[in-house]
Amino acid sequence: MSKYDPIVYKDGKRYFYRFSAHQRIQHVVLFTSVLALALTGFPLRHAEEPWAKPLYDFMGGTEVAPMIHRIAGSVLLALFVYHTIYWMVKFYQNHIMKLKRENRVTFMNIVREFFSQEMVPNKKDVVDFIHLWKYLLYFTNRPPRHDRMSWREKFDYFAPYWGIPILGPAGFILWWRDEFSHLLPGIVFNAAYIMHTDEALLAVLFLFFVHWYNVHYAPEKFPAAKVWLTGYLSEDEMIHEHYSHYVKVMIEAGLEEEIKPQHFGGRHYGW
Repeated sequence: MSKYDPIVYKDGKRYFYRFSAHQRIQHVVLFTSVLALALTGFPLRHAEEPWAKPLYDFMGGTEVAPMIHRIAGSVLLALFVYHTIYWMVKFYQNHIMKLKRENRVTFMNIVREFFSQEMVPNKKDVVDFIHLWKYLLYFTNRPPRHDRMSWREKFDYFAPYWGIPILGPAGFILWWRDEFSHLLPGIVFNAAYIMHTDEALLAVLFLFFVHWYNVHYAPEKFPAAKVWLTGYLSEDEMIHEHYSHYVKVMIEAGLEEEIKPQHFGGRHYGW
């Protein structure tokens, strides 16, 4: 059970629990390290551009910027490992132990428990994705009603799980290139550079132009969302983004008579 209240009231308005302090701290470490990596990495990738040298000088120049980049990369990799181990421990405690208590430990039951986790894509995500396109193409007049985690959030969540395994090893080879040059052929360093820089470009483009738009710049969010700071989402945002979960929480709180209808007329409904 969560130690956080599912609904809190402030200035007469309801706010719904989304993220714990532990999750929010991880998020701050994540985006801080990614920003530091972008600010110290892209001036090198685009060194011929006029903006590159002033930015690199601002980040400390050739003496300090490489150190910042390597420290930020190490922090990001450490966070990736920490979060993965944390997830594995929680999965064992909350799912495997439950199967053991019920004497139902089988391969298929473990698979079912894995897919029952809220951040793992499931059938409803596929249905919601199809429903979204039906809504956008005017085949239906109602957007999908997402649960606690939508398919968009799950996509954001799993993105580091294919990005960091590419960025990390390639960056490590480039970092210790003198040592690895005694063990690996030159083509490996060319491949590592392409893997590291192209994956970094893809990640930054997605974060800056897709993720940030959805969580900060969209009309209903602008100028910035606060959930990453407070851990709570307003009732209006809950209705718009997680209506199925909103209804469930309201019923569990004994507020079924106060459930508001899903509003979507003229509202933005992006990624």
